[in-house]
Amino acid sequence: MNRPGGPPLQPALKALSGLLSYPRDEVRAHTEEIGEALVVRPELSTDDLATLEGFLEWLRTSDLLDLQAAFVETFDRSKQVSLYLFEHVYGESRDRGPAMVELRQAYRENGLEMDSRELPDFLPLFLEFCAELDEAAAREWLQETGPILQKVHVRLRERQSPFAVPFRMLLRVQGLDPEPEELAETAAGEARDDTPEALDRAWMETPVTFGPDQPATNCGATRQEPEQPIQWVERRSGSTGGSGNP
Repeated sequence: MNRPGGPPLQPALKALSGLLSYPRDEVRAHTEEIGEALVVRPELSTDDLATLEGFLEWLRTSDLLDLQAAFVETFDRSKQVSLYLFEHVYGESRDRGPAMVELRQAYRENGLEMDSRELPDFLPLFLEFCAELDEAAAREWLQETGPILQKVHVRLRERQSPFAVPFRMLLRVQGLDPEPEELAETAAGEARDDTPEALDRAWMETPVTFGPDQPATNCGATRQEPEQPIQWVERRSGSTGGSGNP
């Protein structure tokens, strides 16, 4: 279901999923189509569209290795701006595992199987999932992520990261304020977790375990390998979807 008279939401979600994924030539080659999927959104102001065009130009003209390095520097070294939604909800709590299983099951119940090495709470993957739903269902799912996205956005803005732009567009599309005053003030006074000093502290505080089944940890964070392209495999009628385990 789409809003009366408005463009469908799904293309915008697919476009934003691409902008928030690990930079690849495939995305850079389709920046024009990505822009077209977003410029039609009535929620975006003239200033938003100008900011979006600047971000797309940055993607088009920057060296790919520089873009990938910027992505890793931004998202792999800081849990505060993690692209894994449950990091912001559960942290290291044991509740995170069952929540992951529930989300993966929700994907399956909506007729989709993950064909990716990524965890189900990875934001670009979640947006791909929402893009496969009708608009009412997609907005219901997205609503639960709003406070997380706002918090990440104000932190990225405080850090002057270009990647704040797709977060801003996503929040606009959801009809949410990208920069609530209270969150912006909190982010301005918040100690960052990606400074050399913070990473050194994490290194000292995190036990290092060597063994065939337990890789060593580094700086309190796991280096994210470039994820596989996100793909969805439609479940066939009568299929059990494998063993049923995530």
